[in-house]
Amino acid sequence: MPRGEGRVVLVSLLSPLRPKPFRGDVVAAGVVVLATLVWVVTARFSDTWGSGVHLAYAAVAWAFVTAMGVLSPMEGDEPRAYQSVLYVASVALFIDVVAQFSRVLGSDSADSSGTLTWVLAAVAAFALAFARGRNSAVCTLLGALAGGLAVLAAVEWIWSPNGFATDRWVLLGLMVVFGFAAVGQRDRRLRHGVALIDAVGLAALAIAASFIVAQGFRVTIVGDEVQPPPGVAWGWELLILAVGFGLIAYSSVDRQPGPAYLGVLNLIAFTAITSLEIDDHGATLLGWPLVLALAATFLLAIGLRPTTPAPPPPDIDTPEPPPLPLR
Repeated sequence: MPRGEGRVVLVSLLSPLRPKPFRGDVVAAGVVVLATLVWVVTARFSDTWGSGVHLAYAAVAWAFVTAMGVLSPMEGDEPRAYQSVLYVASVALFIDVVAQFSRVLGSDSADSSGTLTWVLAAVAAFALAFARGRNSAVCTLLGALAGGLAVLAAVEWIWSPNGFATDRWVLLGLMVVFGFAAVGQRDRRLRHGVALIDAVGLAALAIAASFIVAQGFRVTIVGDEVQPPPGVAWGWELLILAVGFGLIAYSSVDRQPGPAYLGVLNLIAFTAITSLEIDDHGATLLGWPLVLALAATFLLAIGLRPTTPAPPPPDIDTPEPPPLPLR
């Protein structure tokens, strides 16, 4: 069969899977239900059915949803809401497919660091393919998050560090990478730049969460006394505080709501971290309360300082020029 005829046959076979835009919302709702069904069956029968069975039905569902997402017509430069739902559902199903595939290959443990590294890397590549091919900003965010988790899993797999200290430095490096990538996308593809800024906020929130977990659940027993763990270094606290303020400022400048929400969450985490620190002398206004009070006073003083009216322009008394004659 000639190549042209084969392409026509393939298109005709796949045409029933092309969603009609005016029914896109209904299709998206059905896809969400389908993806939920697949994950429910996977969780409920994880120990009952074999990995091959799980891989079979998950792969069929993933191929079905992915085909609809790829075949859905682009009506502009940006995908419509229902198309973004298709892309996200395809990524969610792909996670299950790759996880089951790793079990079929004989992985010792689906949650081992080595397995997580290549599974998350594959998910990141798949999501970024949608981000580039279909201009999907939400897939840029998913790809960045999966890629960041893959890096963390690789560090755990290769070096097996103890505690959260190494993970925090890795997350800080990821924040720098995501930040520079967001700057590069801001003028060309703003939505993708915002997604990368969201990834920066989530990485900072993960750092804050590691400190909250360490402060809330780790104690040191000395004799008969229970002492809290050492306090958080002020540099990490400054980082979380600066990221929170920076995300809110970014949201105000570019009028994007997502970074503002993450900025507020980072400020809440900063408040929790500084509140969990217990000093021998009890609560005190020294430290961050004093710094924040001085910063607020300085900024408000600048913003509310009295102003003097600007002098009139030098040509205010100059008469208006006569109108031009009609020709």
